[in-house]
Amino acid sequence: MEEIFLIEKAPAIKRGWLRALLMIVAYLIASIVFGGIAAVIIGLANGIDLMNIEAFIANVDNIGIILIIQLISLIVALIIIWIFRKYIDKKSILTLGFKLKGRSIDVVLGFLLGFFLMFLGFIILRLINDLEVISISFNSKAVFGGFFLFLIVAITEEAIFRGYILSNLMDTFKNKYIALIVSSIVFAIFHGMNPNLNLIGFINLIVAGIALGISYIHIKNLWFPILFHLSWNYFQGPIFGFEVSGMDFISILQQKVTGNELITGGDFGFEGSIILTVLLLGMIVIIDRILVNKVV
Repeated sequence: MEEIFLIEKAPAIKRGWLRALLMIVAYLIASIVFGGIAAVIIGLANGIDLMNIEAFIANVDNIGIILIIQLISLIVALIIIWIFRKYIDKKSILTLGFKLKGRSIDVVLGFLLGFFLMFLGFIILRLINDLEVISISFNSKAVFGGFFLFLIVAITEEAIFRGYILSNLMDTFKNKYIALIVSSIVFAIFHGMNPNLNLIGFINLIVAGIALGISYIHIKNLWFPILFHLSWNYFQGPIFGFEVSGMDFISILQQKVTGNELITGGDFGFEGSIILTVLLLGMIVIIDRILVNKVV
């Protein structure tokens, strides 16, 4: 019987960290160019002064505009990653972890975990009287627009940070946990310009990056972190009414937090709370132990 051997091609650039760095630069440049073009077109189409276009696009009431901008960002990210994966890494983009077959449990668990963390945080703050529910009202933009918006954001960021960056850093560092920590620091830095960011918020962004990537270093599939990321943002903002990384969003539940910012997260939202730090660290340890035993 004739045996067929699949020979993996060597990457065009040997160092994984350099491949990741070049991809980041290419993505940033492409995002600025195409995002700028889209902003100009949107401004002209809506009769908005180009000097005020940034505020117009950032207005959460313009959910359709925000969806368009984020969709452009996703398309740019996937194209850049595809180019680098094909011509630099010499591999298929699907091997980054986009294969969905047999991953239905990852989808369900990821979505449930994001909900659980935000629900638990909401309940804890409510029980210690640091959170007051002002009103509850159905908002279709929050429910439907928010879901699709944060789905796009989740796919974009997970493809970049857990898919391409972490994957290539794992080729660089012998210890995959070091690769995970480095990619998580990069993830936090990319969110460093978010409004009202505090020290705990920045630390939590790093810890969140580890939480999102802890499954990837074991099973190298993106669907768990994608659904976890989606659920985290969706329930945090549009449903429970927290700020999403310091940014306000239309929501079903209108609430107000008071008390120590170390506990509540202050204006950065629950992502700036030490309660979330503890919850995430516990979750990371549990998932890591489960997957280590499963893989081994």
